[in-house]
Amino acid sequence: MVSAVIVIGSFLLAFKAVLVEGSEVAILSVATVKQLGKNNVLLGVIAGAGASLFIFLGVRQVFLLLPEAAIDIGTGAVILYFSYRFLRGFKRYYFGKRSFRAKMEKMEAEVVEKELERYGTERPAVLPFSPLNALPVFVITLTEGFEASLVLSASGTYNFEWTVVGALVSIALLIVVSAISYDYLIRFPRWGLDLLAGSVLFTFGTLFLVSGILLALFGIG
Repeated sequence: MVSAVIVIGSFLLAFKAVLVEGSEVAILSVATVKQLGKNNVLLGVIAGAGASLFIFLGVRQVFLLLPEAAIDIGTGAVILYFSYRFLRGFKRYYFGKRSFRAKMEKMEAEVVEKELERYGTERPAVLPFSPLNALPVFVITLTEGFEASLVLSASGTYNFEWTVVGALVSIALLIVVSAISYDYLIRFPRWGLDLLAGSVLFTFGTLFLVSGILLALFGIG
């Protein structure tokens, strides 16, 4: 496969996967930081991101053990699956008229309420710092990070460096936007993000899948 296509594909796949999945982590982290506490949120995000990194590296190693045609087919299948997920999200938020803001506000309320219930009637204004109080954010980060890690593992099989660059650029963008304003995160049309991510993943997923099938059948890659 042409090296330029691999570089561009690896960067875009990583950037879009982290941006879409990471945006939910960023929104919930910013929204709950006052109730859960800055240190609890920070610990949860760092621990969840670290666990996701190990998943990314581990799954990538599994991909690298496969024959070249199987790598292309497996990568294409994984990417196309997440393309379907994002395009389904676009359909839900654009045509189904579901509110992404309402979804995130509901998740925020559930996370905070579940944590405060443990304190009974003596609920603190801000939760004290502890690994237990960081667990909700850890679970959220790991859940979203796991999905992003599968896409990163697939694209990182072809070009590890540009996959990492794409992920880091996306993370940096999320941090900057989160620091500026929560409203920028929640007001951005989610359907647009899902449509763009789904389209990018569909394009490269199809390319990798077709390349793998051609290589397996005719030795053409």
